[in-house]
Amino acid sequence: MTALRRAALSFLLALCLVVVAVIRYASVHASGQQAPAATTAQTDEQQARVTCGVCHPFAAPDVLPRYAWRDEIVRMMFIRENRLPPVTDDALRAVRLPPDMEQALAYYVARAPERLAAPEPWPDPAESPIQFVRQTLSMPDMPNTPAVSNIHLVDVDGNGRLDILGTDMRQGVVFMGHPDKPGSGLTILASIPHPAHVTFTDLDKDGIADLLVADLGTFFPGDHKQGAVIWLRGLGSGKFASFWLDGWPRVADVEAADFNGDGKTDLVVAAFGWRTTGQVAVLENRTTNPAKPDFVTHTIDPRTGSIHVIPIDLNHDGKMDLVTLLAQEHETVLAYINNGDFTFEQKVIYAAPHPNWGSTGIQMVDLDGDGNLDVLLTHGDTFDDGIVKPYHGIQWLQNKGSYPFVEHTLAQMAGVHRAQAVDLDGDGDLDVVACALPGDRTSTRRRCRRSCGSSRRSPARSCATRSRWASRVTRRSTSGTSTATAPPTSSPGIFRSARLSRRGSTCG
Repeated sequence: MTALRRAALSFLLALCLVVVAVIRYASVHASGQQAPAATTAQTDEQQARVTCGVCHPFAAPDVLPRYAWRDEIVRMMFIRENRLPPVTDDALRAVRLPPDMEQALAYYVARAPERLAAPEPWPDPAESPIQFVRQTLSMPDMPNTPAVSNIHLVDVDGNGRLDILGTDMRQGVVFMGHPDKPGSGLTILASIPHPAHVTFTDLDKDGIADLLVADLGTFFPGDHKQGAVIWLRGLGSGKFASFWLDGWPRVADVEAADFNGDGKTDLVVAAFGWRTTGQVAVLENRTTNPAKPDFVTHTIDPRTGSIHVIPIDLNHDGKMDLVTLLAQEHETVLAYINNGDFTFEQKVIYAAPHPNWGSTGIQMVDLDGDGNLDVLLTHGDTFDDGIVKPYHGIQWLQNKGSYPFVEHTLAQMAGVHRAQAVDLDGDGDLDVVACALPGDRTSTRRRCRRSCGSSRRSPARSCATRSRWASRVTRRSTSGTSTATAPPTSSPGIFRSARLSRRGSTCG
């Protein structure tokens, strides 16, 4: 071998060693400093999606402030394991999460904001062009703090004037009042353990008004069969005979409609339940003897969380369909299209972007006047965590003839529980009346300072209107406002709306 050839081979060998060293260094450098970080981040998100996506759609880290995520995931752990969490804060802090949830928690804590954005402030009530005269109706000798869950404006006694009809789920009463009689009290119509909702109807078509009551069974949430559907059959002169269908999960709503066209009025039930119990069901009316009501249950949807059920002929085929709102982990508005013989086809009207949406109620109303019924949706439930959330508010789900409906945000409103469309000022178009009730774990301002970094005034615990989608506040208060109502039509100079607070009924 010549010297030149040996030199060439030596050079090539050295070059190969250098290349190998460079490749090895690059590999070590990349794997040691960059790849693990990227891989870990990807693995954390994948683990969070797997862990949290089993029970509900994946939630982005920015739906809660950083400090709240541990409590949230601890709560999810107890739900997953079908156990009740400890009562005290110290015991909650001592809870150990399983490895998969610890990894999911790390993902959320690393990416969640320190605070949520503060809700948009609403105008001062004095700026509203629509003013109300307050009249207060109260119930004498109440033993407990009120918890009014539902009110209506209907002519209960048949005298041609609107009355307030409502339920108090803590006091255990169905009541009525006369808003045109200042200072008058509320009259108890029936005692029910924990009524969540009352519907004014004539179920037996005898010309005397009846009431349908949805009973929770217990005031605090639980998975049980203590709920009930109650028919208060009108006897005249303000008297009622009660017929109970018991053995239900917590019932949130009961409505009446003929679903099979046989001339008999059936019932549709929203059994909210809690974590493992609940359903949407139609009760077929097979009564032949009015003294012995007979109903057969058809389960339409076995899931938990139904808040409202609204009978409506959505597709104009002459058969009664129904619309419901599922809360809990579902956060979905659904249509059930009647195919006959108590079978229904499910259609998704709206699916919320994440499970913290906090749905609280719906109304079916043609908001844009195009002849199609839209959905007015409120989402402001804060009772699980007590956190004021800037994404809570009022949504218009526009019906353009296909599913899902088209979403429009009408207003941000922290803690909103109820909204209803009505022509408040008599100008021929619809306005929206809404009320808010944030959870009661701490004061509204204290919660907002911690979760939003601001204590500026928001519409929390207020009644508000949206007139041509301009925000107006009609009243703020320190007492909670859980529900509000308005008659289907209104004109200037007459009684227009009502709301219920912890201290009684306020009318305007």
